Amino acid sequence: MARVILCETKTATTSYIFPNTKIEVFSYEELCYYIYNNIALLSEEYVGKKLFDWIEKELDMDELALKLRVVKEKDSTDLTDLLTTILTHKEFYTIPEVKEFIVQIERMKGLTAPQFRKKQADGFLRYRKYVKAASIYDEILEQYPDLNNDKLLGAIYHNRAVALANNFELKEAMKSYEKAFELTANKDSLYQYLLLMATVKEQSEVQEVAKIHGVEDFVLKIYDAIDDVQKDVKGSPLYHSMEKAIFHYQKNNLTDFNKRMDVVVEKLKTEFREQVV
Repeated sequence: MARVILCETKTATTSYIFPNTKIEVFSYEELCYYIYNNIALLSEEYVGKKLFDWIEKELDMDELALKLRVVKEKDSTDLTDLLTTILTHKEFYTIPEVKEFIVQIERMKGLTAPQFRKKQADGFLRYRKYVKAASIYDEILEQYPDLNNDKLLGAIYHNRAVALANNFELKEAMKSYEKAFELTANKDSLYQYLLLMATVKEQSEVQEVAKIHGVEDFVLKIYDAIDDVQKDVKGSPLYHSMEKAIFHYQKNNLTDFNKRMDVVVEKLKTEFREQVV
């Protein structure tokens, strides 16, 4: 989870995995934290028998499981009823916090379709599901070509660029950052655009574009950031694995080279699979 959570209830032996994000929770407290911070990623289909059984069997919270089953069977039940039943069973969140949670759900209901879909995409982006996030941003842009909201469009293009850049689609990400800046004049979009530009263009070209937009001070920050990233990469286990593989290749030890490269490729494939929901 995203923060240290003190768990006073039983920790499950087998986790509950949310189907759309593949995020695992092992306790009541983690379950509450996930629910509270991922409203847009939750739906009634994910709050049903499988979750209730897990709460009963893995957390030994029979009373909560029974409450949820009763609530679920009511014709008037909606997602808010189910989620607040979970959040209020113990005191992980205060009453004011739960009230604010309900307010957030009601606000969510008032969003337009593209606004809501963006919220969902942002949630996937937060969990590094870059492929899924990018596909939703693209879906919004395709389905709502006449969206008359520059602020919303700019945010969509910016976050789309984040997803694409993390999936190494650098040129397309640059176009998306550029579009975001055109729509909103957001300096962060321009900074990210120049940062990617610095990875594929000469420094003189980066300086020229920075000068046009009056952000010459960005250039030094960008190249300092790139130096820091390069140091981090060189210290990573994957980089060392690549170095060892190349060493064996240079020594013509092709059997060892192939074995080490298989490990590297499998690691990269695993990381990619984790992005795809």
